[in-house]
Amino acid sequence: MSGNRKTMYVRDPVHGSIRLSPLQEALLQTVEVQRLSHIHQLGTTYQCYPGAHSMRLVHALGVSHLAGRIGRQVLPLVEGLDENGLRLLVDTVESAGILHDIGHSPWSHTLEPLQIELTGSGHMELVSKLVRGEETLRIRGAGAIPGILREHGVSPDSVAALITSSYADLPCLQQIIFGEVDADMLDYLQRDFYFTGVAFGHIEVDRLISTMAVSEGRLVFQLKALDAIRDFLMARFQMYTSVYLHRKTRIVDQMLLRAARRSVVELREVEDLQVMTDDELLSFMATGSADPWVREMAWRIKFRQGLFTQVFQVGSEGTSESENSFMNVIGGLGGTPAEITGELVNLIAEEAGIDPGYVIVDLPLEAVKVSEERFEKTGIEFLADNGRTVGLEAADPLFAQYLAKARPHRNVLTVSCAPESRDRVEWACERVFSRAAMPLFHGEDGG
Repeated sequence: MSGNRKTMYVRDPVHGSIRLSPLQEALLQTVEVQRLSHIHQLGTTYQCYPGAHSMRLVHALGVSHLAGRIGRQVLPLVEGLDENGLRLLVDTVESAGILHDIGHSPWSHTLEPLQIELTGSGHMELVSKLVRGEETLRIRGAGAIPGILREHGVSPDSVAALITSSYADLPCLQQIIFGEVDADMLDYLQRDFYFTGVAFGHIEVDRLISTMAVSEGRLVFQLKALDAIRDFLMARFQMYTSVYLHRKTRIVDQMLLRAARRSVVELREVEDLQVMTDDELLSFMATGSADPWVREMAWRIKFRQGLFTQVFQVGSEGTSESENSFMNVIGGLGGTPAEITGELVNLIAEEAGIDPGYVIVDLPLEAVKVSEERFEKTGIEFLADNGRTVGLEAADPLFAQYLAKARPHRNVLTVSCAPESRDRVEWACERVFSRAAMPLFHGEDGG
């Protein structure tokens, strides 16, 4: 970071030189935002893509930067908004951008289920409370955010509402932060392409922003943005298929989640999960947990030794009908998806004669619904020549139909295990699922 007393600049590998406003700079200096320097943006994805060590702080800066750019593009189009009102709204969306992730637990979305189990709510609800001053992280120096916002004339309530998608005063402002094509997705897609090194997924951010407009208070696009929108939606799909739901990433995520649940929720070995960082938690689990299984799982993850391998799968045919049929079959086991997978783990482990701690049953497509509910959002609107708005289905029917059928993962269920138990678990899967008369299941020699 460099600059002078008046202006601070950040050199970002994705967006280039980012100029920070005094408010952005003040928020950047808070301990809640600085903690994000130690939370991986992509969780355990670096196990597959060694360059994927980008942290949440630079993503937060990128979202704030893009939110400001979008705000300055579309807010002048809102009727009755003067210069002071424009500045205040830009400050508000930039603040929401830089603060939207401060409630993340260690390892980002990977361990969010634990946060929900412990508190009854996810990271967005915690962010809202931190921004409003209703809660304070138990870190020295925490709690300054509400005062900083008020000092710059920004309402903490408005920022919190944008982050929790409950802002109702001006729809386009909400869409800038969380919408169909928002600052969050535009940043994380570009950033994740960059740090994973994948070759596909070009996004024309400048084109997308320059073609944004406002119609009846909502953010829309000019029809000439259609090609850029197609590229954006395909890039999002490809990232989920090849990176976010990568087979090995899902396996390591589940190894970490199960070990952390044992240590944090069942054994109560961690006093305050929310203030910990990635390495603090993993290192504690590897050396300080009272459970030898937790220590072994953490060692396997930390040093990439003996990571679990996939031995069985249920393929997705790419249709919602087949997925519904599958969910109806396993739904006969009763309970939530987590309870169902837990029961399947026990059945497979018993058949194989091994400890259930060395078997994982995963539902990848269910994970998308929990971690990223915006994946299936395609409600993008275009401003037609007659002044009316049309959806993607009308602007490009064939592409919309393709997206409706596309699925970001080839499997709806997978079974993985410790490599030393592979043969026994594969055999057990065939017996368990055959005995349960589940014709949807079939095996695979995974690796």
